[in-house]
Amino acid sequence: MEGSENDGSNKQATGNDVQKEANIYEDEINLIDYFLVLWKRKWLISLASVLPALVVGLVIFFWPRDCKISYIYNMELGEKAFKILEDAFYSTENLEKLVEKLQANSFNKYAKKIAEARTVEYLREFISFEISPSYFEVIVPSKAKDFEELQKIQQVKGTLLVMAIVGKPQKDMYTISSIIRNDFEKVIPIYSVKEGLTSSIETLQTSMAIIEEDRFAMGLDLERKKATLEKLKNLKSEDSGNIQSNIILQFNDVSASSAYLPLAHQIQAVDSQIINVEESIKANEERYNYYKGLLTVNERLFDEVKSKMPLYYTIQEFHSFLDNIVKDYKDKELIDYLSGYIKKIENKMSNTVPLIEKPKLYPVAKGTVKKSAIAFAIAFMLSVFAAFLSEGLRQNKVRNEN
Repeated sequence: MEGSENDGSNKQATGNDVQKEANIYEDEINLIDYFLVLWKRKWLISLASVLPALVVGLVIFFWPRDCKISYIYNMELGEKAFKILEDAFYSTENLEKLVEKLQANSFNKYAKKIAEARTVEYLREFISFEISPSYFEVIVPSKAKDFEELQKIQQVKGTLLVMAIVGKPQKDMYTISSIIRNDFEKVIPIYSVKEGLTSSIETLQTSMAIIEEDRFAMGLDLERKKATLEKLKNLKSEDSGNIQSNIILQFNDVSASSAYLPLAHQIQAVDSQIINVEESIKANEERYNYYKGLLTVNERLFDEVKSKMPLYYTIQEFHSFLDNIVKDYKDKELIDYLSGYIKKIENKMSNTVPLIEKPKLYPVAKGTVKKSAIAFAIAFMLSVFAAFLSEGLRQNKVRNEN
């Protein structure tokens, strides 16, 4: 029994070995067949691979080269401010102004590329902005040890702003770049001016609202203190007329301690409180009127910017507008405010001047070798597939004939 079982197992093992050898032999035959097909079609594969790569290389080599020019600005921008600047430049409103200027100077092809760009990523191929050093080169957020350090990281500012302009032909690039420069240096700052005016108006309105809310409470407090003073004066006391004139009273919390003072001193304390409340009300009214005047000025500036922004309105024109309206105001406070605001605008104008007025124009690498290699790889795979396909069709045709 054991012998017969061994014989069966030996036969099964022998059969498995034979099957494995047959599979290996068949694989070797298939590989040889594949190699023979490749060898048979070697000229077709070679020509079909090399020719497309050669054509692509020649086309790229003789195609007009793009040129790049970069302007560097000494501007410290946080990550949020940089994002706002990019959004303003790539906005539809600003791009329409830029396209109109390019078309007016007969740069229709470049204007068309910008006008037809569907994404910001595509626009960055022609006009791009970069912070130097990059926020992530300065410090890595993942290395923050605690929340305070993370907040410091988020406040990191890049020291330089680089604007790169790419286009062709080379002879037109300085003129094209000057048009884009004028847009960035003269028109884009108006967007930040509008944002600043919006913020100032909101702050002034909030401050005025706080004063208005406190006005009733302070008036009510004043009336209550006056009523208290009248009642105290009507009271009789033995020592009410014996107050010494050389006594100076100081209170940290009059409402909590004045009741324990002699009547004459209570009257003096309440009288002092009334004076303080009256002065506070007066100061609040003065602040309210000042804020109201500032609000009127800011709203006038905002209306000017808002109405002119759809046009090609520059920060230089806004500066001239500010100089002209100063004479319309008589209050010294408003004149001082406008004078200070004009200096801020002048600082903004000086920040949008490149460190180098005429930077060098560099040709952009075409990547001829890389693109030709990619074309060769694609053409090679397609030609190999075509070779096997044609060989398979030929063999099927032979079988059908037989």
